[in-house]
Amino acid sequence: MENPEEAWASIEPITDVGGRVIGLSTANGSGNFFHQFWVRARTGNSPFKALFFPWSANTDRDDAWYEVKKAQLLPWQLAQEFPRTEDEAFIKSGNPVFDVDLLAQFRALEPVTGFLQHLGGTSFELRVSDGELSVWEPPELYGKYVVGADVAEGLAFGDFSSAHVLDVKSGRLVAHWHGRIDPDLFGSQILFALGHWYNRALLGVEVNAHGLTTCTALKRVGYGNIYYRHTVDERTLNKGKKIGWHTSRVTKPLAIDELASGLRDGSLVVPCAFTVAELRTYIREPNGVTHGSPHDDRVMSLAIAYQMLKHATVAAVAQPRDDEWTFNWWMEQALAGDRPDDVPIGTYNTRSPWPV
Repeated sequence: MENPEEAWASIEPITDVGGRVIGLSTANGSGNFFHQFWVRARTGNSPFKALFFPWSANTDRDDAWYEVKKAQLLPWQLAQEFPRTEDEAFIKSGNPVFDVDLLAQFRALEPVTGFLQHLGGTSFELRVSDGELSVWEPPELYGKYVVGADVAEGLAFGDFSSAHVLDVKSGRLVAHWHGRIDPDLFGSQILFALGHWYNRALLGVEVNAHGLTTCTALKRVGYGNIYYRHTVDERTLNKGKKIGWHTSRVTKPLAIDELASGLRDGSLVVPCAFTVAELRTYIREPNGVTHGSPHDDRVMSLAIAYQMLKHATVAAVAQPRDDEWTFNWWMEQALAGDRPDDVPIGTYNTRSPWPV
């Protein structure tokens, strides 16, 4: 139905004079008018009662019948016309980009929430509260991290800005910030703090629209580890660099496809329930355009963070011998006639797991 909002505005008044309304529809993706209508009824926020009828509600159908339909229809068509569950009806019917069955297996972990308190200079400390920052793993002493950031306009009722922090070595999501804030403050306050707390992480900021304001603010406050993309001038063919991640018709499909691959092969681990929920409702239109239903800020910041892994490396750390400084080690040195160099007192009495 075209313009369902207008149609509902015309129908709804009959309930004021004793009329009854029964809404019946096949689900066609999530985030649209009918899905929002359904969610309100299911959560008790409307006078309607939600009733779902799976394909098996028709007693003339059996598993053999369903297998035939499964072979004849595309997955999203099967989910739309013959769903087994509510989630399948609304999510799979919308032609989701990411494997919703795989996402259903992800184990959400409860984060510590709060904000980063500025202690002076580039030092920050996590203060537990009901803040916009969720932390699953605090920074390790020698850990290396990347941040992907999607920047919104900052209006009170607009879209959200989002930032994901990934551990370069493990591919695990360790922290996530999500909220509404002006683009310049998102850079000078939120990303500046997040980047420094996570060992001066590489920041990949989307520069489309308001993102350039965020990058400018980061440069103004002196944050040095910002991602620059390589460019080639179409007229002169001169090579150069520009600040930030630019989402285009070329880079967006690449980032989304590689994000899907990372989720599938396990190289990316996402314990955030809100991020997974948004991944589940990210859809592909028949013309190939992908977008959130209704939001995709978390998807984009996660995709950018995953791209940043290509531009960050972990320095190899020599593992100390298990028997170093033991009796056997000293015997080896004596037998080899090799007196160890003098070691200043306190050199190995550090918080580091390795000698310095």
